[in-house]
Amino acid sequence: MFSFLKALVNNPREIGALFPSSSFLAKEMAAHVVKNPQGVVVELGAGTGVITKELLKTGLQPNNIIVVESSKDLVKKLRRRFPAIRIIEGNAAELMTLLTFEKREVHTIISSLPLRSLPKPIAETILKQINLRLSKEGRYIQYTYSFNENPFFSLANFERVASKRIWMNLPPARVEVWA
Repeated sequence: MFSFLKALVNNPREIGALFPSSSFLAKEMAAHVVKNPQGVVVELGAGTGVITKELLKTGLQPNNIIVVESSKDLVKKLRRRFPAIRIIEGNAAELMTLLTFEKREVHTIISSLPLRSLPKPIAETILKQINLRLSKEGRYIQYTYSFNENPFFSLANFERVASKRIWMNLPPARVEVWA
């Protein structure tokens, strides 16, 4: 929790939450992941690893998960907690560059990034990177604290296939799934 609070104080717009995600939110997000042993799942903004832990619980192998986190302190914590998972310190706006080493298809991108609180050009860049890297059969899973029905404009190649409110989270959140 200390690493999370430190990251929040240092970069409040990038963290976007006062509390780590609940296990209820993590379970809902992990339930929509495409499981394909030849592909990978990329998690953006893993924070303290609540969703990462849930991904492993679903049976995903550590070598099929790649985590991208921008906070140096959270990266250190994630590397200690999940030594078998590839943890990349970097900005999701540079996703294509960060994943140049990865030759397997990305079947799921699961994101805890606060896209609605980031400057619009940065959010647009991140969504364009997701569009470029996600396989055609893939899924993009994002949660938001906004309950407004406002689809992400840059996901024109995908359609929203699920949307669920998670009341057992502080604050309550909505999980959106795009395929």
